[in-house]
This record gives sequence, structure tokens and C-alpha cells, in this order.
Amino acid sequence: MDDTILRVDDIQKFYGNKGNLTKAVDHISFSVRKGEFLGIMGSSGSGKTTLLNCISTIDTVTSGHIYVEGKDITTLHGSQLADFRGKKLGFIFQDFNLLDTLTAYENISLALSIAGTKPSEIQKRVPQIAKALNIQEVLNKYPLSDVRWPTAAGSGCKSNGNQSRNGVG
Repeated sequence: MDDTILRVDDIQKFYGNKGNLTKAVDHISFSVRKGEFLGIMGSSGSGKTTLLNCISTIDTVTSGHIYVEGKDITTLHGSQLADFRGKKLGFIFQDFNLLDTLTAYENISLALSIAGTKPSEIQKRVPQIAKALNIQEVLNKYPLSDVRWPTAAGSGCKSNGNQSRNGVG
């Protein structure tokens, strides 16, 4: 059984035109199997973000193919692409993308609501998600409040990581 969850097959991403062509990603191929971790490293301007943007469907490839769980995502358009993004992808942003006028509970509820979760199910799922992310103590706090975010060591600190975990919820 093939347990490949991501396969990038000879992708290229070019910007500009013939007179001023930038090869941001040039003939990249790799695969990731279930349970593997992947690190993408390179100097500034080497194409790391462009590669991630292509894999996450934020940007399109110039050529090549990207397969997620065997499905060629480079052929998706419109509602198929929206459905793929909504059901198969998760983003962890550096700036959290939390609404600072909503509590952690409300931020998680909003994400579930956008995903089409019924209100009665949201009430059940938010505490489960908070527990899985170890952010139960801050469910009623606002992202920009002077809250002591819990840490693994239990000492508590204002933590970007815990704010990121809330963004995942």
C-alpha cells in the first residue's frame, strides 16, 4: 500500500516574461509519506515561500504536478479548489490571523462555523479542540489581552506558540 500523502512532480514556477524571467521554483520533485516530517531550508529568495504557496494552492505552478493523497491538485478549479482548501488543508500563520475582538472560544467557533459545523456541534467541539491544543485556560481571553498563556512547563507566559495553536483551532 502506498502511504504517500504528498508528491511534488517536477514543478516549476516562473514570474515575469521572456525579457525578465525569474525562476522561483525550477524542477523540484519530492514526496512525503504519512508520518514523515519535512523541512524546507534555503537562503532568502531561494523559492521556499513560492514552493509552499504552490503546494497550498495559494499560487499555481507554471508546469509540473502536485498530488495530495493521489489527487492532482494542479487540475482543481473553482468549487473543487475551494472544497480542497476547506477540507484538506490547514494553515499555521506566523501572525496567527486571530480576530482580536473575539475570545479564543469565539475564534475557534468562527472557524468551525465557516466550515459549516452546526451550532450545537460547535459547543461540543470547542472544548475538545481547546483540550487537544492545551489552551483551555484562555478560552475566554482575547488574543491581545495581557494573559499569561499556558506553557508545557506550566509556568505560563505570553506565548506566540499558544496563540498559534488557537489559530489552528
